[in-house]
Amino acid sequence: MKLHEKKESSIHRVQEVMLEEIDLSAEYNIEKTLGEGSFAKVLLATHRRTQTRVVLKAVHQELTTEKDFYREFHYSYHLSPHPNILSSYAVAFKADKCYIFAQEYAPFGDLAGNVRAGGLSEDVCKRIASQLSSALDFLHSKQLAHRDVKLENVLVFTQDMSKIKLCDFGCIKREGQLVSKIRCTWVPFLPPEIYEIIKNERFTCKRSADCWQFGIVLFVCLTGNPPWQSADPIQDPDYSAFQRWLKRRTTKIPTTFRRFTPRLLRYFRRIFEHKAEKRAGITEINKYLKDTWCLNKLSHSATSTSVDASDTQVAKRADSLLYLDTIVDARLNVDENKNKLRKLLNSYGLETAVDQKVVTKRIWEWVMQCDSSIHDSQYLTVYGNESM
Repeated sequence: MKLHEKKESSIHRVQEVMLEEIDLSAEYNIEKTLGEGSFAKVLLATHRRTQTRVVLKAVHQELTTEKDFYREFHYSYHLSPHPNILSSYAVAFKADKCYIFAQEYAPFGDLAGNVRAGGLSEDVCKRIASQLSSALDFLHSKQLAHRDVKLENVLVFTQDMSKIKLCDFGCIKREGQLVSKIRCTWVPFLPPEIYEIIKNERFTCKRSADCWQFGIVLFVCLTGNPPWQSADPIQDPDYSAFQRWLKRRTTKIPTTFRRFTPRLLRYFRRIFEHKAEKRAGITEINKYLKDTWCLNKLSHSATSTSVDASDTQVAKRADSLLYLDTIVDARLNVDENKNKLRKLLNSYGLETAVDQKVVTKRIWEWVMQCDSSIHDSQYLTVYGNESM
């Protein structure tokens, strides 16, 4: 099947056409498997006649319906004119008991394979945010929701992240449609309104879920980790702490957010709004692209060499650690009133002994969260961390 034109008015009118059965090995030279998921396999191949290098997305016929395949191919093709959406070619067919269509090849893989421990540099994250929000805004302007925004669905075309593209439109739906939970979505990416839904329960598709997932992608790019394991204010302590701070029940910034400036914290408050109807739109990130995001200027980038802290900065941090240690000793040993209370509690059989190593470790972890650039063993020695 071949398509020859992309009409704006036809984007929601999915055509179902007879797919041609071909001999895959005769038409394409399969080089390798790039990835394999629950429903599909992605192959790197070269078209023998034209010598064009393409990616073939193959979905086994037993794992999907023809209608669902047509829908994914249709939207992939009609949305691909956007510069930050993966280009799909006007070719689809059947082979080896699979439905297959062709797309362009991303030489640097996906975002998940490019985000290192500790995250990417602020400038790189801003490039990613700008392009990904543009792609999602294009979808949202068509009343469409991607529904599976994650690092694996963002492909990288240049090593400095100046060109990235959104892919995988197998879950795409129109705003307002009744949908079911996506089975293979990583739990930390689920917004609360979807996380709370029970298995097989139907709910209304909303674009605000994409905005939440965009925020998670941005957070992972900046830090290397998700902000929480699930958007559950009861079971997940990190999300619970964020919700208390969001609702202004505490002024204590959640641990995982302390590296960010007030401006970026404001954005995360908006994009991680628990109530979907109050959540920030996808283009709101544009208001923050010129702001400084990170308090720690020494974040490491997968696309550049790491920057070491200066001797002055290290000395200041070491002095701070020793000063904190002194404060702890003073608070534990000098206050006579506390000693009297401790003796009284001991007389009733209540254990009040303080493990200095535990206290030291907690303070060390707090300092490290404030400045993740200190990892050298000589600075650990200053604070006695090798014995923990």
